Amino acid sequence: MKNKYGIYTIAIGDYARGYSKLCLPSQKSYAEAVGATHYLLDEKDLKPEYPTAHFLLWEAMKQFIQSDHERFLFVDADIIIQKGTPNIFDEFPEGKMYMRYGHSFDKITKWVKESRAKGDWPKDDNFDPTGKMEKYYSSGVVLADREQVERFLEVAQSPFVIGPWQGEMAHYNYFLAKGNIPVEEMNPRWHFTRGWADGYKGKSLQDANVDKLEDIYFMHYAVPGSKIIAIKNDRHIYGYLGYDNTQEGSSNVNVGMVILARRHISSPIMNNRLDIEDNIGEGIHIHYKNLRLDFTIEDYIELAKACDLSLQRYTEMAQQP
Repeated sequence: MKNKYGIYTIAIGDYARGYSKLCLPSQKSYAEAVGATHYLLDEKDLKPEYPTAHFLLWEAMKQFIQSDHERFLFVDADIIIQKGTPNIFDEFPEGKMYMRYGHSFDKITKWVKESRAKGDWPKDDNFDPTGKMEKYYSSGVVLADREQVERFLEVAQSPFVIGPWQGEMAHYNYFLAKGNIPVEEMNPRWHFTRGWADGYKGKSLQDANVDKLEDIYFMHYAVPGSKIIAIKNDRHIYGYLGYDNTQEGSSNVNVGMVILARRHISSPIMNNRLDIEDNIGEGIHIHYKNLRLDFTIEDYIELAKACDLSLQRYTEMAQQP
């Protein structure tokens, strides 16, 4: 096998095939650029022991072990790899499993205890995950070497249990704890949930240490409602940002960005962001909570003048007896 790396994804059913058509071209182009082979698992890979299609992540790992690839990358089919993304295999050293953090591992522990109480848990699996991990990790992007994949598959035995997200992620994290498999945190820029940019769960682009949607590497469209609509809406607003976009001038990196003003809003409903940025070569952005307002320089100057005039009039009114 000529490529050192294998990139795997899953698309089962008409809906998944629909949104994957908008995402897979970017993944395939990226795979070719970094010297990887891209694999799509579908209905032919389903097996009775997998309670949902999400558990084909296990099958992807098994196929990787049967291959000659040295490193494994799993990417959900609703992820667009954006233009300008570096080679992930160069950015993350070998010898570890990498995933993006989630939240407190207590959620996984609670799920295991509730499943056991309801009789949904395998009776011969008595491992107690309490306190074994500080947080759980998102399985939407998994980077690992053969050693970590082999260790995981040794402990990840059926029967499998559907977790609180209607998929494999909870049981995946349980097996990480049971196998004492260390995970290195992946910066959210490499696995960014699209809703975070809109203030979902109090998150923002700042959690990935970027200021523009265009500067995310792996954009995950795990969104409420239709993924297809969300992807098409972003294309309408930002243009196509996928790695396979070869149009001149379509780079998602500006010449530079200067923060002109920054304030933190007290007691916000969603998040506390209020930033004004000069995106050199593009325009002025005002980030207010989960909104981004785009202005040309001329329009922004007019807005500033209008705000100044309104403030003056308000002050005059306040000073009247």
